Amino acid sequence: MTYKTPDYPWQPDESYWEALMSQGEFAHATPPPFPPDRSSPPSSPAPSSRDRRPASWSQGKPEDWDRAEEDMRAYRILQLPVSGCNKGGVLVDYYSIQGFVPTSHMLNLPRLPDIEERLRVLSEKIGQTLRLRIIEIDRDRGRLILSERAALEDERAIRLWQTLKPGDILDGKVTRLAPYGAFVDIGGIEGLVHISELSWARVEHPGDVVQPGDEVRVYVLGLKPTQRKIALSIKRLQPDPWAHVEERFHVGDELDGVVTHVVHFGIFVQVEEGLEGLIHVSDLTVRGWPAPYEAAREGDAVRVKVKDVDGKNRRLALILMEVHSKTGYH
Repeated sequence: MTYKTPDYPWQPDESYWEALMSQGEFAHATPPPFPPDRSSPPSSPAPSSRDRRPASWSQGKPEDWDRAEEDMRAYRILQLPVSGCNKGGVLVDYYSIQGFVPTSHMLNLPRLPDIEERLRVLSEKIGQTLRLRIIEIDRDRGRLILSERAALEDERAIRLWQTLKPGDILDGKVTRLAPYGAFVDIGGIEGLVHISELSWARVEHPGDVVQPGDEVRVYVLGLKPTQRKIALSIKRLQPDPWAHVEERFHVGDELDGVVTHVVHFGIFVQVEEGLEGLIHVSDLTVRGWPAPYEAAREGDAVRVKVKDVDGKNRRLALILMEVHSKTGYH
């Protein structure tokens, strides 16, 4: 069975593993004594180059695989000695298991297309201790993949968690969209802006407001550290259109607006950016107008009269006066 941490869905193909197994390791050395750190596993004596197997062939003891799975679930940062290398990365010792750190997951490593030069630079890592996090486990195939980059990002995230609190305002970048909201990276931690917190206006899909890669400013609504969840808002940093609404609109006022939604119980009309009122179906029929779907369509320009204003409950009742379009009745 293969396990991957959700934030590092690294998926090497089979050709990668075949190359890794066929080339073996380039160099090996006996690692130095492990620094006193109860969270770090003891070093295993380095076997001879004749006996050592590539990382992808390392079987290990069942209890050590159990320990590795727990360390991955806990996002635990490990300090492991480098015991060998090949052109794809470095080998590290984790109890009885030999793990592998791909070059793409190593820090401060220059891009070296020349294989011999790359091997020379990687061999200099032998004997060093790296701070790593497990990002993939395939017990059946004896594969333990670790990342130096993931460990660094976790350390940054830990520092951010220690200072983060509701009410904070942060700059971030939209990483991905889901039907229920947008995920935003705020410096090593990903939070969610629920679709209801993207804008004061009605939002059908997050892509109508933001796109991956957008730089945004967000407000921290709430935190769940044990679940690694952060609730964010974009709209809370924008003026609330319902604030002081009773000072701007009064019963009897006639307004121009645009139909945003037509439902069986009425017609929603936007009269200001982010501010919608409702023409209830009862106010259509009592005046002899047809059903909502026949009276107007989304996008129609309409003339309405204010029937009631309730700022506390965020409600604006409207009466349809006229439809300025060829799609509806006049």
